[in-house]
Amino acid sequence: MKKFQQLFDFIDAAVKNRKYPESTAQGLKAALKIFQEQLNEDEANSLDKFKENLDQIYQSVVAKNPNFNFSSLATYKSRVNKVLGDYELYGIDPTKMVNWKPKLIIRSKKQGTPKSISTSTEEQIASTESSLTSPVLNDMHRMDLSLRPGVKFTIIVPRDITQAEAQIVKSLIDNLIQK
Repeated sequence: MKKFQQLFDFIDAAVKNRKYPESTAQGLKAALKIFQEQLNEDEANSLDKFKENLDQIYQSVVAKNPNFNFSSLATYKSRVNKVLGDYELYGIDPTKMVNWKPKLIIRSKKQGTPKSISTSTEEQIASTESSLTSPVLNDMHRMDLSLRPGVKFTIIVPRDITQAEAQIVKSLIDNLIQK
């Protein structure tokens, strides 16, 4: 009988045989650990039972991890499904593992020069207003703030907002910049 623990062993074997990069393996193991915490004895001792109850286990994971956002939990579920699929295709038979040719993904760093965070909000509004060309954006203010290299925060607000609404937006931006 195949046990849940065999998924961890499969990931280790895949790393050893250069089928998964170490970083991918860590992400897959993290997802398995979150799901493992919600398994009952039958599910831990049978991969078939685990797969059969995966949606119910996922609901339990969601309920027991309110500090995670739903996007992260959905990512964890997709990672668990990936491990299950790869295990079924390559993990059961060692000759299939040898012939497994995973797709190599090479990511490049984004290039660009984000705006300085020290620029005042008013200057940013003035500099971006002249560059707005979309008909939808012509009636909007757009503010791009650089939080750190490669990470920008964009705020788009209607031009006709009230003074009070503008003050709230400015206050939010000022608090963001101070942190």
